[in-house]
Amino acid sequence: MKSRLLALWRNLPVPVRRAAHLTAGAPSAAVKAATDALEQANRTRIERAAQARARRRARRRNLSPTPPVTVVGFHGAVHGLGEGARMLARGFADAGLSTRAVDLSVQVGFPVELPVAFAAPAGDERGVVISHINPPELLRWARDTEGRPLEGRRHIGYWAWELEDAPVDWAPAFDLVDEVWTPSAFAADAIRKIAPPRVKVSPAPYPLYLNPRPAPDRARFDLPVGTVVVLMAFDLRSTAQRKNPQAALRAFQKARAIAGRSALLLCKVVGADLYPEMFQALQSQVAGDASIRLMTENLSAGDMAALTASSDIVLSLHRSEGYGLLLAEAIWLGKPTLATGWSSNVEFMDSASSLLVEFTLIPVEGDGAIYKTGRWADADVDDAAAKLARMIADDAWRADLAAATARNGHVSFDREAWLRMIRELLPLV
Repeated sequence: MKSRLLALWRNLPVPVRRAAHLTAGAPSAAVKAATDALEQANRTRIERAAQARARRRARRRNLSPTPPVTVVGFHGAVHGLGEGARMLARGFADAGLSTRAVDLSVQVGFPVELPVAFAAPAGDERGVVISHINPPELLRWARDTEGRPLEGRRHIGYWAWELEDAPVDWAPAFDLVDEVWTPSAFAADAIRKIAPPRVKVSPAPYPLYLNPRPAPDRARFDLPVGTVVVLMAFDLRSTAQRKNPQAALRAFQKARAIAGRSALLLCKVVGADLYPEMFQALQSQVAGDASIRLMTENLSAGDMAALTASSDIVLSLHRSEGYGLLLAEAIWLGKPTLATGWSSNVEFMDSASSLLVEFTLIPVEGDGAIYKTGRWADADVDDAAAKLARMIADDAWRADLAAATARNGHVSFDREAWLRMIRELLPLV
């Protein structure tokens, strides 16, 4: 025992030994420090070995695409990324491809609240893997599985990013992919800046055309008849700094005063239980204002579509979007939209059915957890209020905007265009 303690002691860094000498119970402190250091070293060794095996197995060989198509993502989670993975899987099935799904919700701590619509791939199936997870999650999944799900399969990473420059620490993930797809040209441009020459990056927007179009049901959501309902929805897990709900609240309050007409702002909030301080700040901002309602009820994709269909206008004063799923869903459901005129949403918000809010590009700040550098948009609240006031006050104009959504020709809303895009990107059909 004495020799083991001595060996542990000698293996400690000199600063640790010096600090231990100055404390009471130095021998026991030395043993604990040595044990902790050895355990950490062992964990690091195991992790590095797993990463090395993952890289060997997942080494890219530019294999030709063959069926089936397996979509890896958060299929069981009530989350925008989960809905994106589900839409892609349905799109491939609509294209006549054998489709599989792997749900990673549990691995990242998302509760599994929805059934997975497609079976997992059999062990001997190869084909194409499309991982609908960003590089940090991809690297972790590859390490945890030691790259087995990627071995012998063509691998397409489906990545989304909201700023003009993708994070440089995403670079190691390019070793694991043959190519990258993104939900928008804006995101593709950001990712190309850090992609190696061999990795092609292509926009491949979601197939919104597959989504149902439920009838309005105001009674289901206790929405007043005869009142203009403005919907805004955001997930605090996607950061309140980026979604910028406070600006939208101020714009609505100003717009309602200008319009001089009854209107209700319904704020659908996801993640309030995870970010109670931020939610309490929102509650404080709207306290005493009966024209603003905060809603935290968990909704399925179908119920969220019904809520959107029951509204008159969809509002977003986001700072940046990698796609803008709520806005795209609103257009598909025939709703006029008002949003910040910057980033990916401008690719599908046309002037016939949508209004864009003026903005100023400012440095990213206050959100170091995800968005550390770069710039994003600061929407002009007065401009938003003026445009929203007209949308609220002018029923005929709002109806014209709603009717124009049916003529929006973006690929997300056009089945034949989407299938043609997939045939070009993935020549399996």
